[in-house]
Amino acid sequence: MTLQIAIIGLGQIGASIGLALAEKQPPLKRVGHYKEFGLARQAEKRGALDKVSLNLHGAIDEADIVILALPMDQVHPVLEVIAPDLRENCVIFDTSPVKSSVLGWAKELLPPNRHYIGLTPVLNGLYLQSEATGIDAARPDLFKNGLLAIVNPPGTPEAALRLATDLAAVLGAEHMFVDPVEV
Repeated sequence: MTLQIAIIGLGQIGASIGLALAEKQPPLKRVGHYKEFGLARQAEKRGALDKVSLNLHGAIDEADIVILALPMDQVHPVLEVIAPDLRENCVIFDTSPVKSSVLGWAKELLPPNRHYIGLTPVLNGLYLQSEATGIDAARPDLFKNGLLAIVNPPGTPEAALRLATDLAAVLGAEHMFVDPVEV
């Protein structure tokens, strides 16, 4: 069985996650969506995605994992749109900076048996001074030797937590469990 990952938002963070997952074994199916279709196609051409979806529902309808790599102001509206269509036991990761707000939205919007985990990536020091932005700044090793702070709400299933720690390992980052206010 191939694990399907939907990456919503394909700037530096989302495209870098897709690039890092490109050679994962066993293979993963990486489906991406971005509001600017041309940038989504660029991410696909660079190897960050296996497929681009024109709409959110097409990106997430078969996803086992959904990664929201979006600016904070886009997280709530996107969660609101996709929540009813998420598969049972789907794990939703987000990379926005304010976890306590997103945690509240996830509790409010996600149906039962859909699991939210917050991720805050700390980038590889080699890229901290880079002037590139967006997809041009995407690198498969953007998180290597960095840190992935993981916010897990009470009651998060062990299998979902394992996906978060496995993602950190694939990205080449150490992981640390943190409180949503701490992060």
